[in-house]
Amino acid sequence: MVFLGLRASLLAGIITVALLELPIMARAMDEVVRLVPPAFRDASFSVGATKFETAFRIIVRQTLPGILTAVLIAFGRGIGDAASVIFTAGFTDRVPTSLLQPAATLPLAIFFQLGTPVAEVQQRAYASAAVLTVIILAISLAARWIGRRYTKHTVR
Repeated sequence: MVFLGLRASLLAGIITVALLELPIMARAMDEVVRLVPPAFRDASFSVGATKFETAFRIIVRQTLPGILTAVLIAFGRGIGDAASVIFTAGFTDRVPTSLLQPAATLPLAIFFQLGTPVAEVQQRAYASAAVLTVIILAISLAARWIGRRYTKHTVR
């Protein structure tokens, strides 16, 4: 990020986490697409479907639960990746108003706020932990709902 001229900022943290998580998602998605039986592609082409139609009507429907899993794995790792974020996004107790200001992730905020002897700051840490728990619960429930909704299109 220093090479790009970015100091400790929210934008630097976003770019860093995106660059770290993109290969994980790409590799997982590649494996999921390879699991689609070639007979599905052949059957689609044999009834006159184009490559575009085959890709979106057959392959995407078959791989959607796996793609969702890959995105969630990368998202979970991105949330918990504190080391790269603390060096690129910095840490502050304030909410950033610009992409070029330092920011903190919820796990880092919880860690630093619990280490202080001030009771009000510790209460903010507990509130941050509750918010993080609700976010993770909401993402998990949404993933299960989406997975159930689109699993009916897959063949096992």
